[in-house]
Amino acid sequence: MDNGLALNYKVIENVKQEATEMVKTLMGTELAEVILYGSCARGDYTDDSDIDIALLVKCNRLEAKKYDDELAEISAKLAMKYFAVVNFVSLPYGEFVEKRKWYRYFKNIDLEGEVLYG
Repeated sequence: MDNGLALNYKVIENVKQEATEMVKTLMGTELAEVILYGSCARGDYTDDSDIDIALLVKCNRLEAKKYDDELAEISAKLAMKYFAVVNFVSLPYGEFVEKRKWYRYFKNIDLEGEVLYG
């Protein structure tokens, strides 16, 4: 029975758009790319899948930590609005480019991901 709380195409599309705009506002010029990855990008998500979004940033991992609290707030706002779990991961752009051909996690994002910005 569909209670309206299951993850579906419309929810994913709305989250993609809103999350991208919120993150662009937060990070400004330090944001290089926004990539949807995982089951939502592949199209094999289930009702209770989460929405995984990689943020490729123009700073190192330590510097990117300054956004952690605000990203958690964005995740919470989207979760309350859409009843969907949204996970952000901040990755240094240079490290991603360097390792995406051999590091499995980065490789999956690169091959299966949907670029939302950048």
